[in-house]
Amino acid sequence: MLKKKTLALFLSFTLLLGVTSCKKEEDSTPKMVETVATVATTETTEAVPETSETEPAPVELEDPLYDPSIPFLVNPMTGVQDMDPANEGNRSVGVVINNCAAALPQRGVSQADAIYEYETEGGQTRLLAMFADVNSIPEMGSLRSARIVASDLCASTNSIFIHYGRNARVPDHIAKYGIDHIDGNNCSAGSYSSKNYEDGYVPLSGGLFFWRDSTWLSQRALEHTAVSDGRHIAEGIEHYGIDLKGESPFLFNFVADNSIDIAERGEPCSKINVYFSATNDDALFTYDPETNLYYKSQYEGKAQIDETTGEQIAVTNVVVLFCHVLRNADGYTLDYYLQDGTGALYISNGKLVQCTYEKKNPNDPIKLYNLDGEEIEVNRGKSYICAVNSDRVHLTTWEG
Repeated sequence: MLKKKTLALFLSFTLLLGVTSCKKEEDSTPKMVETVATVATTETTEAVPETSETEPAPVELEDPLYDPSIPFLVNPMTGVQDMDPANEGNRSVGVVINNCAAALPQRGVSQADAIYEYETEGGQTRLLAMFADVNSIPEMGSLRSARIVASDLCASTNSIFIHYGRNARVPDHIAKYGIDHIDGNNCSAGSYSSKNYEDGYVPLSGGLFFWRDSTWLSQRALEHTAVSDGRHIAEGIEHYGIDLKGESPFLFNFVADNSIDIAERGEPCSKINVYFSATNDDALFTYDPETNLYYKSQYEGKAQIDETTGEQIAVTNVVVLFCHVLRNADGYTLDYYLQDGTGALYISNGKLVQCTYEKKNPNDPIKLYNLDGEEIEVNRGKSYICAVNSDRVHLTTWEG
């Protein structure tokens, strides 16, 4: 059996210290890349006639993530050059998705460019599915209500926040920080199914952009049935006068080649089990060395499947952000103090590095730093980011 490792973090502004005693001690000194110097000899050799032919110097791209010979743009959510050029200059979009067991399977999650997962009340978790291009959003569901932490994660990339309902504290918060959003509960039609239409487009009445899926209504409780898609969300953005044009910053510090932090500082990580709560204690990511992807399972090891595609959620990067989380004075909702940046883990290519993170304000990006204080290099690809209560840090485990 592989030895499990658990993380122990001491809260610090600059360093993340140590892991628990069940983890092998390792030298924390960064590995150095050896260089081979050319040694001159004292032997004399015959002169070689000079030729006019010289080896061409390698061409360095101005942007290492962008290849001008490929007719696509670099996706700011993934660093991969696969985005429709028509989306240039447009903002990304984040959609809140239900993640309780009664609301599975979900729709559209396997196609998200990035996913956040965070705890809400009662130990349940929800997802925030991120898309760089609103027009690429498939039918998504089931949609759920907003919490402040989701609005702040969405604002990290200046993304438009899409949710279905909200708790009482959200409106004042998003107004204070100027977070653009649409509440689907205010513009929802009745029972429909996109399967009834050849092109998947459901013609709704004016001013309505969300609906309850008729199939799910016969299978689930009402609160687990709300859906929408990119075409309708784009119509809603226009209807509410939200400016789709604007800055769309990169999710992370993506690099064209392998992350030096993972390659030189990483320790083996074939599995990592992220503990959110007693209700959701097994957000499990398992590495496949053939695809270089981590596959997501949950709820007693069941693969997290997209109902529409039949695909399991699979990502290049897993990030765990440990946060101060306290129950609000209302005795019900949770407050995430992301600005405290207690510690983090970055996992990719079968390896894990311990790190810190920074997010000073709701509209600021999330930045990951290695233990030398340098911004971490992140591999191109889809990312799954878990926001976890730092009081439970010792319950997140991994295997080498």
